Amino acid sequence: MMVQLSRIISAQIYRDDDKPYYYRGNRVLIGIAVWNIALYFFTYAYYRWRNHQRDKVWNAMSPQEQAEYLETTTDEGSARLDFRFAT
Repeated sequence: MMVQLSRIISAQIYRDDDKPYYYRGNRVLIGIAVWNIALYFFTYAYYRWRNHQRDKVWNAMSPQEQAEYLETTTDEGSARLDFRFAT
């Protein structure tokens, strides 16, 4: 199925009226690659910021409050205060 999908996409990027050097198609692919790189850095910065915000809340709690939170919380997954995203 992915082969058919890639054939449809490549037919739209590498068009017959752009032969033989495919300047337009290559610009499109370079633009997509640049967008992906920018999106990667934005996502990385966002998750580092989220971890920093959670650290501020978690470190503001006393060890007793942290232990109580761990015992009584109903938060699950990434909603927990002790959860950190991998960066």
